[in-house]
Amino acid sequence: MVLGEKLWEGKGKSGASFIKSVGIEGIVTEYSWMAQLKGSGCAEGVDCNISVTAKGITPPKGVGAAKDQGILTTTTGEIAILKGFDLAKMVEGKGVSVGLLSFMTLAEKLDWINDVIAVVTFEALDAMWQDFNVVIYEWNI
Repeated sequence: MVLGEKLWEGKGKSGASFIKSVGIEGIVTEYSWMAQLKGSGCAEGVDCNISVTAKGITPPKGVGAAKDQGILTTTTGEIAILKGFDLAKMVEGKGVSVGLLSFMTLAEKLDWINDVIAVVTFEALDAMWQDFNVVIYEWNI
């Protein structure tokens, strides 16, 4: 796997969070997050906001997983939907996560993202994931 060019980077914030179940396998939560991203590479000039709802499982110890679905809205009004899958763990008291995203849009200006598989990285700025950095790269196979 080779990371391609950086498409977007920016800052995110956690939103509402709800515990769905608690069991031996861990805690299942549904949560939301939003990010403001600046475009670069082939996304140069495509600044956007992403709003996501995710369902994740956090085990008592080890790697957590989440499934994401959301919307990407550009500052010029184009819209795309996104779906993804993330894996996360704690490193030195802060969360880090990596995931894969796919996109779908009918907007001509964003048509190129219909064929993109993206790798997204998250780095929490605090132990509770209230604020975090987001970087999205194109995945070159």
